[in-house]
Amino acid sequence: MSYIEKKGNIFNSKAMAVVNTVNCVGAMGKGIALDFKLRFPEMFKEYQRICFKHLLKPGQILPYTKSSPIILNFAIKDDWKDPSRVEWIEETLQKFVANYHTMGITSVAFPWMGAMNGGLPFETIQSLTRKYLSELEDIEIEVYDFDPNIPCALYNSLKHIISNQIFTPQELEKMSQIKVRYWEKIFNSVNDEKTKSINNLCHYIVNGKRIIGKTNIERLFIFLTQFNNGYFQKTDSLFKYY
Repeated sequence: MSYIEKKGNIFNSKAMAVVNTVNCVGAMGKGIALDFKLRFPEMFKEYQRICFKHLLKPGQILPYTKSSPIILNFAIKDDWKDPSRVEWIEETLQKFVANYHTMGITSVAFPWMGAMNGGLPFETIQSLTRKYLSELEDIEIEVYDFDPNIPCALYNSLKHIISNQIFTPQELEKMSQIKVRYWEKIFNSVNDEKTKSINNLCHYIVNGKRIIGKTNIERLFIFLTQFNNGYFQKTDSLFKYY
């Protein structure tokens, strides 16, 4: 087994479980957490349900096992407006080390928890992470320095659709409920060499405005998650979240 620190896109990991850092008020509005919300909407619903009942506390781990990979929500903030705390990060790490055998986890991908939107010094988080994870011998651990410019499977599928002209904009509108005029903007963005990932696309600016808003971003993620190796799947359940 191994412990590896790497720069990359955590959503490219093949690990059995992936760690998402969360607050306890039911918000995933920015950073990696927003990516998790868009990619795993059912997980987000369950997380919100727990938060709205005030059942999630800082320092706890909320697993979501109905997805692949398993999502481990590490509560390292109380309110989203507040910074993370080192003691809460340490508590989640302690709980993970004590329970990963019971959960049956043999491989896991971590971000540097609290070092991005959490407001904590990277050196502190790196030292704490290494202290608890680097010596574990019976589990494969990846710790990601998240790079949003590295493409993931969703973006590769989108490029495949566009470069091979698999669907017309009109067909894409019917399947995704994203209007043709927005698909044309998506096409232009993907064809821009500056756009290298789904994250870049979601923040693509033209004339001072993002090319697609929140609703269309959510619809795009839902559409792309139903798309595997260039072939559309599960048409009947595409909009079960709306």
